[in-house]
Amino acid sequence: MQVVVSDAKMEVAVKGNPHQLSIPVINMFFSKFLVPTFALLSAAVVVFASPVAQPVAELAKRGGGQDVYDTCKNLHDSCLPVIAGLTPLAAAADIVAKVDVLANLFADAKVNLLGLVGVDVKAQIDAIVALNVDLIVKLIVALSTCNILDLTIFAKIDAFVSAYLAALAKIDASVVIKIGKGIPLLNLHLFVTLKLILTATILGLVSILGL
Repeated sequence: MQVVVSDAKMEVAVKGNPHQLSIPVINMFFSKFLVPTFALLSAAVVVFASPVAQPVAELAKRGGGQDVYDTCKNLHDSCLPVIAGLTPLAAAADIVAKVDVLANLFADAKVNLLGLVGVDVKAQIDAIVALNVDLIVKLIVALSTCNILDLTIFAKIDAFVSAYLAALAKIDASVVIKIGKGIPLLNLHLFVTLKLILTATILGLVSILGL
């Protein structure tokens, strides 16, 4: 018995066993059904493997303020245990070592902030200001209690604190002005006592201190 199956331009004969498909029939099956299926799967893989990149400006606007806050918070939390060791009983060598640690922490924070220049921090500005006011006040109060005879230590502190604040000002100049205004009047004279002139300048305290 011979059955002829006609499909478009192709005629296929099935002989003998009606359940046995000839090679052309199998090829036709793969061509008509499996090839389109593989094509769809390949397209899906391309779509999932290649997400649409979002504009850098949009990502920065959305996450920048939080990133700046996180940088300031990390600096604040990392410095406080070190500052706690700056006491009247601290040996000169210990003070120098702790100041070096603080210098490295401020330098790392400065680098991180410079990578965030141009982002919008308005949503986080109050929290950022509060962290930095607390950090600076605790630092200068602790330093004022130490018996520091080497004035180069003050110059080093002034350099790394002012450099950090300058990086913050590049993100939003109003932040450092708000920090300066947030320093309690009771502590302002310490900028003069410790000769932190660069820091006082960036914070907008020069006219207030008469420098």
